[in-house]
This record gives sequence, structure tokens and C-alpha cells, in this order.
Amino acid sequence: MKKSQKINGFTLVEMSATIVVIGIIGLGLIMTLRTTFLHYSTDYVRQEIRQYGNIVMRELNEKINNAQQVSFGVHQNGFALIQIWDSSSNPVPSETIRANSDEGILVNNSPLMGGTFQLPTVGRFRDNDQHRVSLIDFTWSQETDPRPSLNNFNNNMITIALTIQLDSDVLTDEETVAEEFYFSKSVFVANNYIQTL
Repeated sequence: MKKSQKINGFTLVEMSATIVVIGIIGLGLIMTLRTTFLHYSTDYVRQEIRQYGNIVMRELNEKINNAQQVSFGVHQNGFALIQIWDSSSNPVPSETIRANSDEGILVNNSPLMGGTFQLPTVGRFRDNDQHRVSLIDFTWSQETDPRPSLNNFNNNMITIALTIQLDSDVLTDEETVAEEFYFSKSVFVANNYIQTL
């Protein structure tokens, strides 16, 4: 009777099969991690846009509420122009708020918060031009009501709107995908209303 001989180790076929299986698993893992990272990069830029828009709305609301007088108009570039007076006796506005598609909201030609808070056009995941951020609209509008008794109130109820666009070339099959982020805030300009009574 022959005893079976026990062979330790792998045969060439078994080793080849193992390498192929490990390679497929590794490739799948790398592709999954890459996709996850690219989605994370887009979500990171989206979050910065949301933060920018919310802070802009809060800051503008605070400036308008604390102003003695506010004037609303349209700048030559088509975006809203808001002039704020700290003192109604001063003929020159203390702050002029306008917008630029590349720089965002500007107060006296500088970004918000003393020039430190800019439109998030630069930062993480934007250096290789995969994510491009631009301001596409900054407007104001007055409330409308058919009742004449509310005309003075409606003239001082202002809605400020801001639209920011994100153009992304990440996981889009070489096509640019554009997303718009819309922010709006209604503000009652109390001091203007009191002056017209």
C-alpha cells in the first residue's frame, strides 16, 4: 500500500489564482476609495459655499438693521447696490455693499469682515480647476401688496437674494456639472420706515 505524500506550499496555478484575486480586490478597494475621496472633495466645497452664503446673509441683515438709513439700487454690473448710513445727517454713506462675480460680496470694495471673508474661489480641492466657484446673482426686491394701507410697510420690507454657482469636473465623464446655491433673507428696514411716518 502506497502512502500519500504530503506536499507543502503552493502550486504555480494556485499562486497565480491567488495573485489575480488579491489584485481584483485591491483594484476594487482603490476605486472605491478614489470615488469616496472625490465625492468628499465636492461636498467639502459645497459646505464652504453654504457657510459663505449663510454668513453673508447674516452680516447684511445685521448691517441693515443697525443702519440709520439704507438705500437700495443696482450697480452698473447688474448686481444689487446697498448704501448704508450710520448717521442720517451725513451726506456720504458709511458703507457701500456691492458684488463681483469673482470676489463675491464687497463692503467698501473689500470682502466682508474686514477683508477676511471672501467668496470661496480658492482653497482645498480648487487648485487643479476641478471645482470653480462664482457669484452669479445678487439682487434685492420689495414686497408687493395690493392694499394701499400697507404700501409704506412693503416699501421697507426688502428681500435680498444671493446665488452662487459651483462648476465641477469631478466624476462627470469630462462634462462640467453646474450647481446653483440660492440664499435669501427678508429684512425690515425699520429706520427707513420710521422716517417716512
